[in-house]
Amino acid sequence: MTIKDAKRNFVIDEAVKLFLEKSVSSVTIKDIAKASGLGEATIYRYFSGRDELVVACALKLQSEVEKRFFDLSETSSGYSRIEKFYNAYGETFRDEPQLYRFLSEFDAYCISEGIDCLEEYADNIDRFKEAYLLAYTEGTLEGSVRPVGDVELFYYSTTHALLSLCKKLAVEGMIRQDRTTDKAKEIVVLTSLILSSLKA
Repeated sequence: MTIKDAKRNFVIDEAVKLFLEKSVSSVTIKDIAKASGLGEATIYRYFSGRDELVVACALKLQSEVEKRFFDLSETSSGYSRIEKFYNAYGETFRDEPQLYRFLSEFDAYCISEGIDCLEEYADNIDRFKEAYLLAYTEGTLEGSVRPVGDVELFYYSTTHALLSLCKKLAVEGMIRQDRTTDKAKEIVVLTSLILSSLKA
């Protein structure tokens, strides 16, 4: 790793801390420069603009949570790996709910700013699907997973539902109904429903 790469990574680390502590929309390049002890002009040496830095932070957070969802070296059954995958949503919410708040803000930011340089981010998301499909295939072959028909549709429907729930629970809480249940238990209920439809 070059010195430039190390400094760039340092800026990303400092920006991630600020985004998780505050919000994507409220943190400025000036804030990031101050937190990292660098000048604003130096930040622009490593990033063409704020958009590139925000996407770099999303990629960093994405790589940090990936292992929580799948350890591809595992030799457990296909169902056990799928179970671990779905349970990771709740574990991440329990341990780091601010990640889901960031994802919610990141989605809104990309839409509002018209950011379209998300190919690497999308490619990384595909790795989650590939690992899931491998576990599903192995699980159906060994008999631990019940076939669901269109597995890609099942994957997208269930992961979108869980991710949306986690993002909603991480950012809301302003009305009475948002405080009527245990948020973590809501995620467990949805996860259990999904897993019960897969277990052979």
